[in-house]
Amino acid sequence: MKKSGSAATSAGQRLVEKARYLDKEGRASFPLSLLLVLLFQMRGYVAAIISLTFAEDRTRLLKLFYTSSEQFGLMLLIGLPALLVLLATTFAGEDERNWANALMRFAQPLLLLSLIVDATLILWLFLEQHGAFSFGRAGIIFGWLICGWYLLNSRRWRFYRQHLANIRSTKQ
Repeated sequence: MKKSGSAATSAGQRLVEKARYLDKEGRASFPLSLLLVLLFQMRGYVAAIISLTFAEDRTRLLKLFYTSSEQFGLMLLIGLPALLVLLATTFAGEDERNWANALMRFAQPLLLLSLIVDATLILWLFLEQHGAFSFGRAGIIFGWLICGWYLLNSRRWRFYRQHLANIRSTKQ
């Protein structure tokens, strides 16, 4: 039995995937699970946007999640590949090939690299706190594991990424 994320697929399996993941017009629908993965990786950006709702002290919410401004800056850098992939999924052309379609070819390595750097930061923060347990850190580690599993094993994510990356330009 083949793994769900394996690159080697038969012609019949590709036909089944096309029937499952394309709509009537032949367009790939955006995987909602991917949106959750991207939001998890962009949690620094999400916290910054939510902090804008506090009128009196906008840094109050950020201080709850991030102990220093350097840590917040690192989370913004870690979330940058996820932001680029989100923009690429928004601007990728189903009819014409553009920069976003070319970026979708590198979306998987970008997101995995971002996840590895995030894991390094999580490990560093865990060691800095001398291994003190908190439900917030446990939730982040659990979310990290779910995101890694999804990026490596999701058939829908693999099909969506390959479909957008392999669109040919119709301009002659």
